[in-house]
Amino acid sequence: MKSEIYVKPFKKYSAICIFAVLPFHPITKKSVYGLLHAAWKNFYIIQQKQKMHLTSIPLISVDHPLDSKIPFIPKNIRIYMDFVNFFCRIMRMLIQRLKKEGYKASKETVEFISSLYQNAGEIYSHALSTTKRPFYIGKPKFLVIHLFDPHYLCVPSLHVAIVAGVWAKIREILSETDLSDEEKKLILDEIYTGSVAITESVLLVKQHSINCVAGALYLLSASHSKGFFTEDDVEKFVHCLFANDNYVEEEDKEKIRKHIISMYTDLMDKKNSQTEWQKPLHDWLDSYKA
Repeated sequence: MKSEIYVKPFKKYSAICIFAVLPFHPITKKSVYGLLHAAWKNFYIIQQKQKMHLTSIPLISVDHPLDSKIPFIPKNIRIYMDFVNFFCRIMRMLIQRLKKEGYKASKETVEFISSLYQNAGEIYSHALSTTKRPFYIGKPKFLVIHLFDPHYLCVPSLHVAIVAGVWAKIREILSETDLSDEEKKLILDEIYTGSVAITESVLLVKQHSINCVAGALYLLSASHSKGFFTEDDVEKFVHCLFANDNYVEEEDKEKIRKHIISMYTDLMDKKNSQTEWQKPLHDWLDSYKA
């Protein structure tokens, strides 16, 4: 989605309020600190220890030839960097709409995001992965990225796993509420649009390869219950990518979508013959040649 037409999901709800409330509320505070610990342990520390040569985990290039068909669009950094505020605004909306039950829903959402960090950490600890990204600091937000992100944790993309996964989690939560079907649909549609836009942004600012997207969607399906994020969900999500812009040629869009679905399907097929969901991604990383 083009940066200039991106509408922040639930923009009328304050993300700042969530930062001020959830870490101190009796229902949510333990979960919030659990998330901070999971992100510190499974994302920040893994990269920094490798950067300082305290670990020697294999580092694999996971670029795909089709990545070259996706242009570098720096202005989409605004969407990419809306990532944290995206789910904070969603939780503020839940609290406003559901009152006390909204705090419980926020707790579930935070714990779900923690589980994604933990699961991704099991892949990152086996093999680190990187892609070619341009050194661009024409916008200050890129300088922040280059300073603090060594770019070693590409497969699976946590950006994609979290935004797509939060949509699936809220779908699960809303199914147990008394909200009308119409309101549930409006909420889920707004989250979905934001999730697709952020997923497109990780590709357009060259933070990830299409392989990283496939790995993230596999993570959602493979490490959660069977109906949480289904093959049909993946098909629909992937076919929405780049549907509303002209950054990528139509022929290349179809090739990109086909590859993501093909990689996802292949990983899921391999999972069916494994005892652990991590094994297909471990094997893919061990054997992939960019």
